[in-house]
Amino acid sequence: MSLKAVHYINQFYAGIGGETMADTGFGVLEEKKGPALGLEQLWNGEMTISKVVYCGDNYVNTDENYGEVKEKLAKVIREEKPDVFIAGPAFNAGRYGVACAKVCDYVRSELGVPSVTCMWHENPAIDMYVENNYIVPSTETAVGMRKTLPALAKLALKLARKEKIGTAHAEGYLPTGHRYNEYSDKSGAERVVDMLVARLYNKKFETEVPLRSFEVIPPAAKIKDISKATIALFTTGGLVPVGNPDKIKQAFAVSFGIYDMTGLDALKKGVYESIHGGYDTTAASADPHRLVPLDALLDCKKEGKIGDIYKFFGATCGVGTNIGSSQEMGKKWANMLKDAKVDACLLTST
Repeated sequence: MSLKAVHYINQFYAGIGGETMADTGFGVLEEKKGPALGLEQLWNGEMTISKVVYCGDNYVNTDENYGEVKEKLAKVIREEKPDVFIAGPAFNAGRYGVACAKVCDYVRSELGVPSVTCMWHENPAIDMYVENNYIVPSTETAVGMRKTLPALAKLALKLARKEKIGTAHAEGYLPTGHRYNEYSDKSGAERVVDMLVARLYNKKFETEVPLRSFEVIPPAAKIKDISKATIALFTTGGLVPVGNPDKIKQAFAVSFGIYDMTGLDALKKGVYESIHGGYDTTAASADPHRLVPLDALLDCKKEGKIGDIYKFFGATCGVGTNIGSSQEMGKKWANMLKDAKVDACLLTST
C-alpha cells in the first residue's frame, strides 16, 4: 500500500482564475492539477496524492475566513489520513507563500501530520513561519517548476516515511534557527584548527556556527527646513501612462518609469492607470492620486508647507520584485534626485 499525501494549492494552480478569483473559498478538486502531477511522477509509485485542496489567496489570508478554512481542511485530513501534507510551491508570491506556510503550520501543530511547503528564499512568509516548519527553497518564479519539485518531493517522501530529518544543509530545507547537540570524535579545538588550515589552503570547509549579518543602512539626514524643501514622488503601485509605454513588468519588475508632471494640476483618470499585478487596481486607476498624491503636495506647496515638487514622478511594480533589482532601481532614482537637488522623496505603495 503506497503512502498518501494531501496537497494544497491556490486558486490559480487550481485552474479557477488569477487575481480576480483570489476571494474564492476553500474547495477540494476532483482531479489532480498543477504541481501534484509533477510530484507524483518523482515518487515512482511509492506515494500518491489522494486529495488536492485549494483556496483563494485573499480568502485564506482574511482572519474572519480562516476559522472556516481550518475546519474544512481538518475534515479532509481526518478523512484521508495522509502521511504528509504538502503546500505549494508558492515561489515569490507573497500571499500564496503566507497561505502555504500557515496551513502547513496548522496541519503540523494542530492535526499532527508532518508538513512541508516550498517558496523563494525572499518570500515574506519565511520570516513568519520558518522557525517551526519545513520550507524548501524554490526558484523565484514558476518557470523553474521542474527544478524546484525534486527537492520538495524528496523531503515530503522522507517525512511520510517518518525517517529522521537531518540538518537544513543535508536535507535542503531553509534553516529554522534551531540548534541541537551532537557527538563528535574531535574536540572543538581540533575542529576549529582543521577549518583554519582548510581556509589557509583555499580548501572547502563548513563552519559549525554560521553568523547572520544584516546590512546597516544609515538614516538620511533630517530636513532642516521642509518649507523650503523640494519633494519627489515615487510609487511601487504601478502607476503609468495608459498603455504602459515603458513596458514595465506587472510583477518581478526590473525597471521603473519616469513621468513628467510639469504644469499639471492633477493626474487624471484615463491618462494614467495602474498595471500592478498584485492587487485590484480599479480604485487606483480611477483616481491616480491614490498612488501619486500630486494633489495633496500641491496643496502643501500653496500653504507654504513645502518649497517645491520635483517635476517627474517615478513608478514601478513592487510585487515579487527581488532585493537585487530593488536596490539597483533605488540607486538610479536616488542619483537622479541628488543631481536634481531634490531634498526628499515620498515612496507610496499599494
